[in-house]
Amino acid sequence: LKRSRMKFIDVTIRAGANQNGFNWPLEFVKRYMQSIKSFQEVEFVELGYWKQSGKFDGPFYSIDENLLSSICKMTEKKLSIMVDYHYCSHKVEDFPNNIDFVELDLIRVCLRKEDIAEGCRFVKELKKYTNCKLSLNFFNITNYEENDLAFACESAAGSKADFMYFADTHGGLDLGENLEMFKRFTKLIKEIGMIPGLHLHDHSGKAYFNYRNLLSAGFDATDVSLGGLGKGLGNLRLEHVFDLRGREHILDHLIIDQDLFHMPSGPYGVLTARDSITDHYAVEAEGKGISPSQFATRLEKIVGSSKDNYNSKILNDE
Repeated sequence: LKRSRMKFIDVTIRAGANQNGFNWPLEFVKRYMQSIKSFQEVEFVELGYWKQSGKFDGPFYSIDENLLSSICKMTEKKLSIMVDYHYCSHKVEDFPNNIDFVELDLIRVCLRKEDIAEGCRFVKELKKYTNCKLSLNFFNITNYEENDLAFACESAAGSKADFMYFADTHGGLDLGENLEMFKRFTKLIKEIGMIPGLHLHDHSGKAYFNYRNLLSAGFDATDVSLGGLGKGLGNLRLEHVFDLRGREHILDHLIIDQDLFHMPSGPYGVLTARDSITDHYAVEAEGKGISPSQFATRLEKIVGSSKDNYNSKILNDE
């Protein structure tokens, strides 16, 4: 399969940080930047979130100018940061630019359904101010109807973004079944002038299968992480996608830094993926010692916005 035109973003540090509270030791980040240097396929290395607060206390959830400056000195790769529009500052002056931080080349903005129109306007301003490439990331994609996807594309058209990404946040997507629909939307995204991308999760074991179908579906960009490290049951694995011959050193991190690469592997995420529900419920069910069969019954009560947005009351109700 010819993948030369596929653009790859390494999200080990950003997405993987969900498993360690966004607390990466800088010494590890420096070593990882050295290791990833030999992967020419990787266009961007994503570091974390820019100055966000609320969910995590770790520094890579609220990257600031000092931390970004330190990491810029460690790398020869182009860097990326992410923001969740729902929780981030909406003043473009609060963001880093490509003139002060030349290694920073991409900012990705996550949008919920309710923020699409406003978020797309914000991205247009942010691109102008930061001089970075911009990506619109629409997540929880398996809970989008076709008309939602059409609205997302329509709104994105005026944003001047460089990438338009969909994220299989709940890990239940089957690209084989949805190939024709995505072909139509990726064609539309390219006509607008953006690169279509798909962020894959592996809750239901379909990440590599979906990866093999990316080009057929018209996608030209995707994300990988070492060991599949990421939120919930993780992402598409870097080591499944790239030829490691002569570059096996990347795997050493999974042994030397294994304390940083812990990830749950329980059966609960399989159930949330099947029902297209956020894996926060899976993590909580495992912690509470609820059996998978009991959990499946509780999931039947989760509807509407509680599928994408965790509602702590649901698993507490008997």
